[in-house]
Amino acid sequence: MRKLFDMDNPLMRILSVAADLLLLNVLTLICCLPVLTVGAALTAAFDVSIHLVRGESAYILKPFFHSFAANWKQATLLWLALLGIGALLLLDYVAALNYLPALRLPVASLGVLLLALGLYAFALLSRYVNTVPGTLLNAAKLAAGFFPRTLGMVVFTLGLWLLSIQYLQYGLLILLLFGFSLPCYVSALLLKGVFVKLEHDAA
Repeated sequence: MRKLFDMDNPLMRILSVAADLLLLNVLTLICCLPVLTVGAALTAAFDVSIHLVRGESAYILKPFFHSFAANWKQATLLWLALLGIGALLLLDYVAALNYLPALRLPVASLGVLLLALGLYAFALLSRYVNTVPGTLLNAAKLAAGFFPRTLGMVVFTLGLWLLSIQYLQYGLLILLLFGFSLPCYVSALLLKGVFVKLEHDAA
């Protein structure tokens, strides 16, 4: 009989990943508290998630803070760019609600595209050295070129957040425990093949 605490046991593997994601989410939340550091925190969360998916590292703390420090400048510039665009879209959406309801869907669709762009951009920044415009351009190309994966990333991330907000009594706990780390991990799973292909083509 397979031992319960054997790491080859599927249940133990799931619990191990859950524990890693819980710690990763706590670190990300703490590092997001100064709003300026959100970009670096998300980049570090993607970096750790990609390592976990690839089985390259079983550690969380050291890789997280290494990535946070190494990507601080680029991640902050990227975050400020995305935040600025997001703020404009939010203002447009509020204006559409009050004056032009027909524009709500187009503006909301642009918001979804911005989310997809952000997911790819922070994931790319965690793995490759590039300028912010270059990272955004590559993120846009990959989001369009691997649309089924993009759709999966966006649907999972938005679904988790919207359901958690809808059922806030229980959803708030989910967001606090896994609100950032789980979308990063699922995105890393979906992007695993993409990055392998990119690195194979570049070799």
